[in-house]
Amino acid sequence: MRLTLSAGIAALGLLTATPSFACGTGKVLFSDDFKQVDASWGFDSPDVQVEEGKVKVKPQPDISNLLVYKAILFNDADYCLTVRVPNKLSDNDNTMAGPIFWAKDYDNYYMFMVTPSGFAEITRKVNGKWIDVVEWKQSADIKRATGSQNLLEVKMDGGTVSTFINGQPFASVKGQAPDGGGQIGMRAQSEKDQTDTWKFSQLQVTALDNAKPADVTPSTPAPATVAPKAP
Repeated sequence: MRLTLSAGIAALGLLTATPSFACGTGKVLFSDDFKQVDASWGFDSPDVQVEEGKVKVKPQPDISNLLVYKAILFNDADYCLTVRVPNKLSDNDNTMAGPIFWAKDYDNYYMFMVTPSGFAEITRKVNGKWIDVVEWKQSADIKRATGSQNLLEVKMDGGTVSTFINGQPFASVKGQAPDGGGQIGMRAQSEKDQTDTWKFSQLQVTALDNAKPADVTPSTPAPATVAPKAP
């Protein structure tokens, strides 16, 4: 099966139990329980709400929302995020969500996405152009039922990026962090003909050996751009 990414990015910067896998056991560098709004997220889009400890993202059809935490940069770190599958789906091959990492700006970042149909990929955006680092491939570790929660983990260690789904390895690849470190965030995309509601929770970034946050740097709002095509 060939999966594609589709959409334009429009952004500013429980049927199953929460995954119980240990994720990131080092010193906590940053976490967000989303019980109150941290202004560094820039959650001012009408498609984004924070409620009951979750970020609820409802991208317009065939559109993606990219949310970036602007206050801290990370070099080596372990980034964990729980992603909840929408309750109502029409085409579960054409909607996706997951963490972004090593972001320099809205035209330069990595993302680790999963679909409700059980596929995952690692993609990099470089100067506004998409590069498939690991093309869409099926993973039996993805919980596919509506309302399911998947714990996604990205371990950034030197020039290596290792990804995990619900505690199980997905792919390990060579990567390139921005000078001085990169921002983290999340991205959600709706299918072509309807709005899908994705929810993010339990965000945590922990240290690897000798890892620490980099300097704070300002960020600018994301322009509307054409994104890659999803499943």
